[in-house]
Amino acid sequence: MNTLEIHTETVPKPRLGRVDWLRAAMLCLMEEGIDAVQITRLATSIGASRGSFYWHFKSRQELLDGLLDEWFAVNGKRIKQVLEQAESLDHGVLSFFAVWTNPDSFNSPLEQAVRDWARLDGDVLKVVRGEDANRIAVIAALFERFDYLPQLAVVRARVLYFAQVGYLAMNPEEPMEERMSMLDDYYFAFTGKVLNAEVGSSFRRDWIAFSKINPSKGDTDAS
Repeated sequence: MNTLEIHTETVPKPRLGRVDWLRAAMLCLMEEGIDAVQITRLATSIGASRGSFYWHFKSRQELLDGLLDEWFAVNGKRIKQVLEQAESLDHGVLSFFAVWTNPDSFNSPLEQAVRDWARLDGDVLKVVRGEDANRIAVIAALFERFDYLPQLAVVRARVLYFAQVGYLAMNPEEPMEERMSMLDDYYFAFTGKVLNAEVGSSFRRDWIAFSKINPSKGDTDAS
């Protein structure tokens, strides 16, 4: 039987799910901050009712917990993955740089928004500090795996991580070529070792090519 088109009734909208509320809340958090993440406001933005919200979430707090879970899943897990898979210190540190510069693997606006949120909420601050500690431990494990003494590995990890977080907060505007020109010096500053020339050249070549193909993606921190 052929499908008939009905012209006297409107087509029902697809039912909204948890993912739609979370997406709207995340965009609101990144663009306007945590105080703007309100149920009525989100309902208006996605064309839903407050009743729809409570079908999916018990409370606003459950939605906020979902935002933190998304932050963990998007940013924290990727850092851990690339560092644990690194076959050398060179590849590990450069992969760490690359994660923070590629929005396909790391959501920088979400990272900054969560940190801004943590300044206003002591419970969220504890969560962020715990995640920071976990990330530093993963970086330290990378250094230890390549023959750094435990305490030195922790210090190196802290320097590398704090520099990255600070750079993200500053959001300086630099041409990719300028950042890449300092790659060897950054690597030496963070590790005390000379970057393998072949690995460095390959990283520069691939990342500059990537930034030209995806200019909006390449214009973030590379060190």
